[in-house]
Amino acid sequence: MRSQPIYLARQPIVDRNGELKGYELLFRSTDENAASADDNLYATSQVIVNAFTEIGLDQVVGNSDAYINVDNQFLFTDLIETLPADRVVLEMLEHSIADERTIERCRTLRQMGYRLAIDDFVGNFSELDALLSSVDMVKINFLRIDPLLIPAIVATLRRHSVTLVAEKIETPEQFRQAKEMGIELFQGFHFAHPEMLSGRREKPAKIALLRLLTLAMDEGETSAIEQEFKLHPTLSVNLIRLTNSAALRSRHCVTSLRHALILLGRRQLKVWLQLLLYTADRGNRSLSSPLLQLAAGRGKLMELIAARRSGTKGAFQDLAFMTGILSLMDVVFEMPLDEIVKELNLPTPVRDALLERNGELGQLLTLTEQLEQDDSGAVARSLNRIDGVDAKDLVELQCSAFE
Repeated sequence: MRSQPIYLARQPIVDRNGELKGYELLFRSTDENAASADDNLYATSQVIVNAFTEIGLDQVVGNSDAYINVDNQFLFTDLIETLPADRVVLEMLEHSIADERTIERCRTLRQMGYRLAIDDFVGNFSELDALLSSVDMVKINFLRIDPLLIPAIVATLRRHSVTLVAEKIETPEQFRQAKEMGIELFQGFHFAHPEMLSGRREKPAKIALLRLLTLAMDEGETSAIEQEFKLHPTLSVNLIRLTNSAALRSRHCVTSLRHALILLGRRQLKVWLQLLLYTADRGNRSLSSPLLQLAAGRGKLMELIAARRSGTKGAFQDLAFMTGILSLMDVVFEMPLDEIVKELNLPTPVRDALLERNGELGQLLTLTEQLEQDDSGAVARSLNRIDGVDAKDLVELQCSAFE
């Protein structure tokens, strides 16, 4: 199976009482807990992909805010506007440019509800003074400033309506000093070192991403985009995860890929696909692994059987497909299936089928598994409990699913 590890680090941001208020999300490319990127745009994009679609924002920060580093190039992309303004703080890197264009962009983003912070501030007022009126926070780097100069820097910053964050706090003395100056938030080794989060993801085939992006850009029919997603189970799962994550302002119980596409919206879909394409392994031209082909085949076979059943409607067919592709995701993502089910906020029938093999969907999933095990006796018993499909029909439907 062509899969790759994913890494992400987070460091807590606390208030004066040590209560958690947020996490700064940090780019990591290996299991070594250290930054290793020379491309800020790529690093930011990778952090967003990992946090929002690969791991899930709720898993990464819970109910707290996510602080994400951005540079000037990222500040002007549409990617920012797909992030939830009420859940993220955009940290502008220390070399941010305080020209009028950047200041106007900051004002626009704040009007849209986004919060902005100047990161790694060391008292360089001459360079960033014009920007201070257009941000919400300033993170003061206690490690790079002479302790004798910090009070004067804080006093100058108090002229602006900004929340102050003391970062690089490594000793109790620095924490005490920062609190005495009235600083509101704190971050540093004194509280916690960055914590590594990791997982695995299936490498998305670039051709699949390009095909989906073309359909989205050409304003293709939602049904056509849905059909393309059905060929790529991991992308389908990430679509559901993204729709159910804090990337949207409210949670929904997604009942089909079409439902997820409608909830996400065409504009966010385009941006998300571009982001995945940008962060995909540049050498990856592989087609789906056998495991993913099996997952897609399960989903399609269950959908086809559901369509033959008497009294079933399109909604049930959609649930059958979802159940099939999700049934192998614990192996693909290398995490317990109950955790995946919980994270995706799935409809009860799908959840019961995946975890307990209960209900009508559970019967269909059991049948597909028995077919894979070539257990003819078990298949015959299962068919007796499923209306509208006999052994001859099943062979036909299997061929259609494989195709």
